[in-house]
Amino acid sequence: MGFFDGTSTQNDPVEQGQVDALNKALTTGHYETDSATFVNGRAMIPENLESTMISVVAATKEDCKVFNSLKTTNVKSTVHEKNRRKSHGDYRFLTVPEGGSSTMTDQEIERVIYLQKFIQTKRSITYQMEQVDTFEPAYASEKIAGVETVSKAAEYNIFHGDSKVIDTEFDGFLAAIKRSDKPNIVDLRGDTIGSRGEGLFDDVAQKVWERHGDIQKTYFPSVLARDIKELFTDRIRYEVGVKNFSFTQEGLPPYFTAIGSNIKFTGADAGPDKFYKVKGEVAAAGDPVKRPETPANVTLAANTGVMGSLFGDNDAGDYIYQVFAVNAKGISEGRMAAGIVTVVKGGSVTITITPNNAKPVSGYIICRSKKNDTSKLMEMVQIPAGTGATTVHADLNKDLPGTASMLFLTEHKIRPIYEFGQLLPVSTYPLYPTDAAERPFLVILFGALELNVPEFCALVDNIHYQGGF
Repeated sequence: MGFFDGTSTQNDPVEQGQVDALNKALTTGHYETDSATFVNGRAMIPENLESTMISVVAATKEDCKVFNSLKTTNVKSTVHEKNRRKSHGDYRFLTVPEGGSSTMTDQEIERVIYLQKFIQTKRSITYQMEQVDTFEPAYASEKIAGVETVSKAAEYNIFHGDSKVIDTEFDGFLAAIKRSDKPNIVDLRGDTIGSRGEGLFDDVAQKVWERHGDIQKTYFPSVLARDIKELFTDRIRYEVGVKNFSFTQEGLPPYFTAIGSNIKFTGADAGPDKFYKVKGEVAAAGDPVKRPETPANVTLAANTGVMGSLFGDNDAGDYIYQVFAVNAKGISEGRMAAGIVTVVKGGSVTITITPNNAKPVSGYIICRSKKNDTSKLMEMVQIPAGTGATTVHADLNKDLPGTASMLFLTEHKIRPIYEFGQLLPVSTYPLYPTDAAERPFLVILFGALELNVPEFCALVDNIHYQGGF
């Protein structure tokens, strides 16, 4: 590609003619102007990487299962507004006498807005790399690496994205389901999958079936895979209800539920996902220059007789807490709360966080210990930062630390249950090289998960996993 003529360094003033030429190069091409008539270069036009994306998807289909299988729809604005049908109308009172008048039954529609979010990574290759023979062309290799990186970012956000905690993220399945009007959630309260047995999947399927959905597949953190396999030992041995089934080729057979739903547990578009994470130990991560500073202070207060408390007899005891600040650039070092707090049955803990405002803070990760065991802390919940001088959170024991979850999805219905709205496909965007012999560029993806019918999906939460609490 061409750039404007002329050079400058970081220490020299940029001539106005060079600025004009750069602006011309940046804007030309968006107005159907023939760049061949220019003497000072052409526009920095994004390169569509859809063909590269297809190749990467084929090679990494086991890495980014959900993102690679999502139906993609094109949207035309950074604010995508659409109608979501909540019901078709009341079906109970529609009988009439012969020749009788009919009752109007309006479908229930709500207007929803999905904000487009922007995932991008900066890549660069040197001029020297382009001139030598390596194991593969340098630019092509860097593009592929960039596509893999933004795909993994999208996959992670499809599960764990939370716009309330980090506003540059889109809401993933977990946040969208929990924030729906009547979420389908089965709370295991720290039990294992094995302790609940196969009936757990019947319970989930029935919840969704009664709301007119039909669960067809599940995703879960890989650490739960063994527990699920052990449930199906006999099913694998006898290959119940699956014609010509081969365990070695196809993984676990689908589970046929009591209400008739077949739930898929393995394959390229179901089962364990590498980017579906458990709530585990937390450590500082991200850009050390731009990530938030450690919270300035964390205080605790025990309360008694609290309405909605889930602290029972078995939960009463001593706990410690730790808090990490988060923003779009990373996670801070943790701040331990002062002292041990003792909680009684029916009580709660009020956690008051004072931020260090040296750098932006958008949310917090709160970690908690096991009862009467202060040797380890694990993630309990993520919360948005408050707008005042402090952020206050009440721990009612609803979110258990050191646990996992499972996601269940209805896949096939007349209308899309979930899709990926995409303002711009995966593309490169060239950057102007300033004073270095390199070719910098961005690999970008503009889009967001759109969960159109959350009542057709379900979540099993607070699952004990090996290595957790």
